Amino acid sequence: MTTATAMTASDLSACFSGPLARFSGSIRVDDGAAHLHGRQLLDLETLRDLIGRFAATMPGGEPRAVVSMWSQWHFSNVVVPSIVARLLAGLNLPVSLSAGSFALHDNGCTAGVLIPSHAPLPPAEGAAAGFAGLIDSHLAPLIAFVASHFGVSSKLLWSNAAVSFAWAVQQCADHPDVDRDGLAEANGILTAVLTPAGDRNFLSGALKPSSLTPMENCQRRICCLRYLLPGMADCGSFCPLPSQARISTK
Repeated sequence: MTTATAMTASDLSACFSGPLARFSGSIRVDDGAAHLHGRQLLDLETLRDLIGRFAATMPGGEPRAVVSMWSQWHFSNVVVPSIVARLLAGLNLPVSLSAGSFALHDNGCTAGVLIPSHAPLPPAEGAAAGFAGLIDSHLAPLIAFVASHFGVSSKLLWSNAAVSFAWAVQQCADHPDVDRDGLAEANGILTAVLTPAGDRNFLSGALKPSSLTPMENCQRRICCLRYLLPGMADCGSFCPLPSQARISTK
């Protein structure tokens, strides 16, 4: 694992190789350009605008499917860089809704996490601490808010987040610099029914047979509704719905 205390934004780019390379732009330097503060994701008008801009790019899309797909874009560009930074660099990205800032695409989708241009990022202090800001201070409040205002279930949204979490953990697992303690904690988050505090763990059980099984051999337990978006290919064997059910809606 790279020495955490000396790392800044530019140093993290080396962590994104192989399949992770497509997320190399998901950690961005805060250069003062227009961005979204995490607190704004809990503002109804702001979120309606973001999702509305995304919906405009896929006319005729079923509203719940649009929200689900927007959430997948958001989670992938927040969860994946957070996992990579934690497991491969020992760093906590500033992703809590109270402190984080996020870059946006013109279509209203999240483009990445903004980090300071000069100040080093804080090293993670213990494996669990490396995930608390992401899960408890970002995913949980945002999922509750979206589910309460946009007609999609919290189970679906947690499943979308869990798929991104599992994919990122699997990509990091075989990296020579992976933090083994952090990896064990991440695997536990994906499989344990309860959190260490005894609460229900909403990130577990999203995939069958297991979130630790290679993705190409997995299937979601809850459909993401992608097949209800015109012109967008469905998830094939990754979808839990029978293929005929998906085809009949086209």
